[in-house]
Amino acid sequence: MTILAKDVPFYQISQVSKLLGITSDRLRTYEEEGLVKPYRARHTKDGKRLFSLEEIEWLEIIRELIKLGVTIPVIRIILSSKFKAGKDLLRERDENILELIEKLYSHPVYKKLLSSK
Repeated sequence: MTILAKDVPFYQISQVSKLLGITSDRLRTYEEEGLVKPYRARHTKDGKRLFSLEEIEWLEIIRELIKLGVTIPVIRIILSSKFKAGKDLLRERDENILELIEKLYSHPVYKKLLSSK
């Protein structure tokens, strides 16, 4: 049995949509907004988007931030500025947001997004 590496693109957008419980259109929005950059299969006419397990984990973090009320523009700012905040300045909900931001910064997909700019 072959086991794929976590960073190997394999899942199509419809599969990722079902896994995350969001629409394919939402995933396309995340791509348009620069929050994720899926692999585009060149062997197909429409260049199907393929996502790796790393990218799916990344999108789960993004989804959790959005559930906590963080908007896509704010997430883009956070990713581009390497935001740092002291825990003493935070409310309880904000601590959850900060933990998710730290996960984003340490995630392998963050490094890929930075290198593609």
